Amino acid sequence: MPPSRLRDMPLYNSRIINSYILLIKHKYSHVDISELLQYAGMKEYEVADQAHWFSQDQIDRFHEKLQQVTGNERISREAGRYAASPDVLGAMRQYILGLVDASSTFDIIAKTTAKFTRSSIYQSRPIASNQVEITVTPREPGLEREYQCENRIGFFEAIVLVFNHKMTDLQYFPEIRNLPTIEHPECMFRGDPVCRYIVTWEKTLFTFLKKMRNLLALTLAALDLALFTMGETGLLTWVFPSSLCAFFLVALATEASEKKAIKESLWSTRDSIENLLDQINLNYNNAMLTHEIGQRLGNYTRIEEMLHDVAQIMRNRLEYDRGMILLADGGRKRLELRASYCYREEELACLNAFPFTLENGDESDLYLECFRAQRPFLVNDLSSESVSLGHKNLACAHMSGTRAFICCPIVADGASLGVLCVENVHVKRPLVERDISLIMGTASVIGISIRNCELIGALETANEELELRVAKRTVDLERSRQKMQQQHEELVRTYFDLEEETAQRLSALEELARKERMLLQQNRLAALGEMISNIAHQWRQPLNELGLIVQELPIMYDRGDFNREYLGASVAKFMKVLSHTSKTIDDFRTFFKPDRETVPFRVVEVVDKALCLVAESLKQLEIEVSLHCVDDPVILGHPNEFSQAILNILFNARDAFKERMTRYPQIEIRIFSEGEACVVTIADNAGGIPEEIMEKIFDPYFTTRGPEQGTGIGLYMTKMIIEKNIPGKLSVRNTEKGAEFRIEVIKVAPGAH
Repeated sequence: MPPSRLRDMPLYNSRIINSYILLIKHKYSHVDISELLQYAGMKEYEVADQAHWFSQDQIDRFHEKLQQVTGNERISREAGRYAASPDVLGAMRQYILGLVDASSTFDIIAKTTAKFTRSSIYQSRPIASNQVEITVTPREPGLEREYQCENRIGFFEAIVLVFNHKMTDLQYFPEIRNLPTIEHPECMFRGDPVCRYIVTWEKTLFTFLKKMRNLLALTLAALDLALFTMGETGLLTWVFPSSLCAFFLVALATEASEKKAIKESLWSTRDSIENLLDQINLNYNNAMLTHEIGQRLGNYTRIEEMLHDVAQIMRNRLEYDRGMILLADGGRKRLELRASYCYREEELACLNAFPFTLENGDESDLYLECFRAQRPFLVNDLSSESVSLGHKNLACAHMSGTRAFICCPIVADGASLGVLCVENVHVKRPLVERDISLIMGTASVIGISIRNCELIGALETANEELELRVAKRTVDLERSRQKMQQQHEELVRTYFDLEEETAQRLSALEELARKERMLLQQNRLAALGEMISNIAHQWRQPLNELGLIVQELPIMYDRGDFNREYLGASVAKFMKVLSHTSKTIDDFRTFFKPDRETVPFRVVEVVDKALCLVAESLKQLEIEVSLHCVDDPVILGHPNEFSQAILNILFNARDAFKERMTRYPQIEIRIFSEGEACVVTIADNAGGIPEEIMEKIFDPYFTTRGPEQGTGIGLYMTKMIIEKNIPGKLSVRNTEKGAEFRIEVIKVAPGAH
């Protein structure tokens, strides 16, 4: 059968394991309970907490280890019988005994099994007054084990014996007699889908008398009626009174038996109510403790007063024998006893003398480990749990006779402040998880209150310091006022000086703007002069071709070859040259047209157009220009201004060739992408730029050719166009053959244009 998916889920209430533990303590005292629980992955306070649930794997390991250490293969059935003892059922047993008969008890048990197990569903059906049928249906096949079936049979046996008063508190063992008959016709461990049990027990005296009364009433009535019918009036006169007397005697016996059963039921119900009232009182005290602490601690401004009041509230509201509060000192070197209740003088002396040292990392004491790890500890029996505690000590606990204790960390803002501890010298009841929750809640409120007291104390200290600083500041402000009076007079004088200086600066700015306008005008005039020169170069060849065509016409006429075909070819050639010349005019007109807005444009296209404008001029100077395009990037900007920047760099290279009379002048233009940037490099072989003027070539009016040959604004305007208008980055460096200008501009993302 495949393993169940529910095996690791909480399925069984801790009261089931608690019945086993009580049986072990009662009959198998040699068994080490701590070792048994550790093997099963259980804690003692989890077993004692009726709100805790265990998984199927934990139950299986527990039974496996228990069967091994006891040597009893039927320990589960024995534990089932012991589960009906007063030690296990407690108030529940009193409630069961308060019912009228065993059949009603099984009906109640079938309805309340969900509070004990989630692995199966119980259904009860009465067959007779002394017989019931119980069907157990698993929630998932393959989840439970066979020993759990044996445990159920033992529990059913014990319920009948308890109700029939044939089992004392010490008789929950296999050798008892008068066991009820339990038939098990269907079992899931024999391949059936369910486990079905038929429980039959001996009838009680009340049931026998009640049945005898009813039968006797019918029999006597039939006898009297027969005598009356037969006319035996003489015989009827003494039989009828005798039958009435017999019936009344049996009825009185039945009523007495019923009253006895009801009386026992009422006494059991009273005991159950008293147990519930005790639990209600305990819950009320816990609620009042939380309420009082939360209501009163907010009014304290001194830690010592607050801790003393907390100790008194715990003494009045909690059921523990004594308690104490340990807090870390100012240097967080050790824990100090700050408040306690119900300790004797010698015990307090032991606690005050104990070295709760935090610096050396000693974790042998539970209080120190609780402080460092910020986790609570619960021990129900200090002597029996010494093995699970290992070598850890509990300060002065053995000397003072501590049996059970809970210690919880006092934490605020994620930092440990101390430890809150409560102890029991006398065993009252097992400490469970809800006790930890209560003490942890109290410790949390104490931590918040300590922080509030510290903040209030710091606020009071800050207030005193503030008053001193205000007094000192008042004196300083008076001195400052006098100084400010003097400074005001100085500022008035400075104001008039600033007015005069501001007027001078405005005049200088106007002059600077005028010079910048002049600079732009000079750049336009220089560019215009260059373009006129380039236009002349561009038109010289077409005009020569037109002149040759015109001169050829009379020659062909004199030779007699002047015909319509020749005339048509000459006109076509003439119009082609005129169209080329017109296109040249459009190119130059477009170049000088100002860009009003930024647009995306292809860098290769703009560079190629700029080269067309100066191609003839460079060709005449025998300057070889090569263009290498790795890809076709698109950038955003003013295409005419970008073209002007390219031309300025080309003109700078042309002038360097002319000045140095370079042989075989060459200009290499490369266009490629580098990451997200478009890069254009223009390199020449004119010998490079001297290092001493490298940093000055982009300055306005800087030129090495003199004012009669250059304005010194071409490269300056180029840098302004690239770095401010595009914007991008322009740099220059020397190579082995000459200078290389590098333009970097961020590309436009594909599809953005």
